[in-house]
Amino acid sequence: MSEEYKEENLPEGTGSQLIPQLGTSSRRLGDGDVDMRLLTVIMDPTELPTSLRPVLYAMTRDDVTRLKKPFWASLVDNYLHLMVGIGGRGRRDLIRGEQVAQGQPVNVESEIKEPGFIQKYITRRNWEQEERKRLGLE
Repeated sequence: MSEEYKEENLPEGTGSQLIPQLGTSSRRLGDGDVDMRLLTVIMDPTELPTSLRPVLYAMTRDDVTRLKKPFWASLVDNYLHLMVGIGGRGRRDLIRGEQVAQGQPVNVESEIKEPGFIQKYITRRNWEQEERKRLGLE
């Protein structure tokens, strides 16, 4: 392999441009758009923050009135885009993708949510095993 194509000589940030594009259709990439909905994790409605509803309403209303998009298409699109930001999940997935691209180990232990004192020591003593099972670490 020639010297100019070795990984050390590549411009910095070369791999970081590809991580958010994974799975995006060529039609969208041709338009210069990246499909962030692919990072969406559908979760239980009880886990959704209540602050999501007014933001979703405002974004959907803007799309319907200003851009003349169909209501349901706009609602689903905006919902999937907003789900990426809940709990920093999209950001964490992109950081993990960067770590894998650079050959670093990925740390998923930081996602384990520690309960309060009473749950931790009295009512839910096996909380760590439950969280590991939920994250698929077992």
